[in-house]
Amino acid sequence: MFVKNPDYFLTIVKERSISRAAERLYLSQPYLSQYLAKLENSLGVVLLDRSHSPLRLTPAGELFHAYLERQSFLDRQLVSDLRDLRDRKRPVLHIGVSPWRGSTLLPDILPLFEGQYPDVQVVLHEAPVPELGELAEANVIDFCVMQPPDNLTELTYEPVMRERIFLVCHRDHPLLQGRDSAYGDPKPFPDLRLLEHERVMILPPEWRLSKLLYNTFSVHSVEPQNLLITTNTTTAINLAAEKLGFAFLQESGVSRTPYLDRLACFTLGEPPLTCPLAVVYKKNGFLSPAARAFIDLIKNFYSRFDYKPE
Repeated sequence: MFVKNPDYFLTIVKERSISRAAERLYLSQPYLSQYLAKLENSLGVVLLDRSHSPLRLTPAGELFHAYLERQSFLDRQLVSDLRDLRDRKRPVLHIGVSPWRGSTLLPDILPLFEGQYPDVQVVLHEAPVPELGELAEANVIDFCVMQPPDNLTELTYEPVMRERIFLVCHRDHPLLQGRDSAYGDPKPFPDLRLLEHERVMILPPEWRLSKLLYNTFSVHSVEPQNLLITTNTTTAINLAAEKLGFAFLQESGVSRTPYLDRLACFTLGEPPLTCPLAVVYKKNGFLSPAARAFIDLIKNFYSRFDYKPE
């Protein structure tokens, strides 16, 4: 819908006062009060609770305010995109991803995307998972691929899949004692207590995957004594491939592991432990057709790893 002078209402909300908003806008207070009354009358709802000082948004006002903020963002985005087209600049798609996730996902997705949008420049923002949400909140990226965020005040997400978590180690590790479990046919690890005195490579404890693993340890009364904390999943896999311990890996990345022929892969528990994956972006943000196409490619690619208990 068309809203005349939306900045008037946004300024009233920001100042939480009609008189202060009028001063900021160089308008008279009666004129701005009349504007607000006409706006509420046209919408058929009360937008501001005038019984409170400072002014407070009603539920309808909160909804209308969110709409105007999004509309303002879309207007700025449209002007920027049209300017780029006028100046013959390549459209840019900013994607946030962890270094490991990018290395396992993009070799399959990027060629397909470039076939659909050859003129769009993809810019990667590689960062640890906890920082990806911050990039989305700050509108630095169009979207990111990560676990669903805990705080949804500024963000929203689309579920992509739940993938199994594999425990991986060298096939000839003495602890296996002839047990073999291949990537194509993984078996449950027999007893997590066997890991208590083995080197276990794990991501920082505040990361979502590690929280799931620590909870699994607790459920099975396991307290690993030799933890090696790393922020790089590739480091963990490389060490496991050299018989230097055990690591954990999401199923979707196993096939891209260069040492797959050396590794045994086990699931954890029954039903197997899984971890959610989502596409995350700014709430009320704008997803360009190119961004939507990239997200659809991600969902289609990961659909083969989406674990659904029988």
